[in-house]
Amino acid sequence: MEEEVTRVSRKKKYLAVGGAVLLTVLVLLLVALQRLDAWAEQKLKKQVATQSKGLYSLTLAKVDISLLAGSVSLDSLRLAPNDTVWKQLQQKTPAQAPASLSEVAAAKVQVRGIPFLKILFGGDIQVSALHLHSPDWTLRQMKKDTTSQPLHETLGEKFRKLAIREIKIEKGGFRFKNNPDTKTALYWVKGVEVLAKGVRLDSSSYHDPSRAFYSQEISASLQEASFFLPGGDYQVKSGPVKASTEKKELAFARLRLLPLRSAGEMSRKAGQAVTRFRVQVPEVRLGQVEFGTMFRHSNVVIGSLVAQKPQVNAYKDSKHYRTKGKGLMPHDVVQQLPFGLNVRTAKVRDMYVRYEELSEKAFKTGYVTGSNIDLTLTNLTNDKNLISAKRPAILKGSGYLMGKALMQATVRLALLDPNGYHSIEGTIGKGYPAILNPMVEPSMFVRVKSGFLQRGSFKVELTKTSATGHMQLQYDDFKIDLLNKEKEEKQSLGNKIKSLVANKLVLKSESEEDGKAPREGAIQVKRRPERSFLTYWKDCLANGVLSIIGAPM
Repeated sequence: MEEEVTRVSRKKKYLAVGGAVLLTVLVLLLVALQRLDAWAEQKLKKQVATQSKGLYSLTLAKVDISLLAGSVSLDSLRLAPNDTVWKQLQQKTPAQAPASLSEVAAAKVQVRGIPFLKILFGGDIQVSALHLHSPDWTLRQMKKDTTSQPLHETLGEKFRKLAIREIKIEKGGFRFKNNPDTKTALYWVKGVEVLAKGVRLDSSSYHDPSRAFYSQEISASLQEASFFLPGGDYQVKSGPVKASTEKKELAFARLRLLPLRSAGEMSRKAGQAVTRFRVQVPEVRLGQVEFGTMFRHSNVVIGSLVAQKPQVNAYKDSKHYRTKGKGLMPHDVVQQLPFGLNVRTAKVRDMYVRYEELSEKAFKTGYVTGSNIDLTLTNLTNDKNLISAKRPAILKGSGYLMGKALMQATVRLALLDPNGYHSIEGTIGKGYPAILNPMVEPSMFVRVKSGFLQRGSFKVELTKTSATGHMQLQYDDFKIDLLNKEKEEKQSLGNKIKSLVANKLVLKSESEEDGKAPREGAIQVKRRPERSFLTYWKDCLANGVLSIIGAPM
């Protein structure tokens, strides 16, 4: 009996000792864990300073590490560069001075699913989730970047095998400054939301055609974006933007091209007459966007693009500034692109355009408008395997001139042709030529007094130097008034006599058979190389009209 009591007593003693040891270990572990956060914070700060050679410093409000849960939480993170250290590196060892510096701040950074033991024994870094709350990233370009390596090749060996199941960004912001001393960002975005899945920073992920930006799929949105175009004349702004690499979709709302200077300021700066644009597009949608191709090769491949209800306003002062330089053809624009372009179909729906010009000898500004314009462009590409004279880009359009006369046209463009060959074929609907008075009165000193156009058609072939073709118009009772070349719009007696002579003896006031059949005229135009291709096209139509009515050219 005494032996049994002794055995029980020993068991209790062992349990007590074991419990005491376990309790001591737990207490020590809790103390260690409490100190682990502080140790980790100091370790992180020291590691950042050491690895960057003093170029960056890290500040944190709080570090929370859970070994059991495999998670890390960082509060009020801020990574800041030291410009003085960068300048010293640039002076002593330029190769070690990075081309850009980053400043990053975040309200909270959370990392979950960290295999601490695996990493401790040299395993790959793989985590379940990375969550960034309200991150704000400013990137400053310090010097020209001459490297062209993809991201995974610039990282250390350890990070090349980094895998993150999910990255989530909430309420993010980004800005890029192309000059270290400038206060204004070249471009910026606000309200960024990103969800990226299956992220791997390795070579196989980079080259995988089913991936984009090292991820299996990315869905992203932002509330506002801004970009200043080179030269400082324009700012591009956008409202909400949405993108999905899985759906291959990209959408913009409230896209705007905003002028930052007046037409006069732009012209004085350029030393020549410059057309000033203002553009607003409520919605632009892109489909079948090859994000992977864009990421790996910087080539733009888009299946469809639709722009809804754009409004374009343009103004040019040719009276006080000379038009000179070289006007671009569509071929020039496409051939000079530094990247591959392939847009299968682009559509513009219900566009409005207003063009105003103060011509060289004009007494006031003239204008012309186009409304309800629908455009469809196919095979827009600089890929020589996809486009040729037999397989050109084709632009089909229709709209109302001055809100009254319907015009339709088809333009075929061999965009890689060195001579800029293209053709235009179209029709003109019923209307009164007098609708063009707001443009022809101030620039040509002519007012259309009467007349009615029944129908018209035209066909012209063009190169970068000249154009030939023909036009047919069926019209009747066409008469004009010649105006004074002064601000006074009333006709002088001399101009009244000239108008009478022009209407009775020179101009053909009606087409064939007293306006019952069309009259045909030739189109022969030598391109003015300093003018745009749109002016070139307009010159061809004007030449055909003048040829038909018998007016001097």
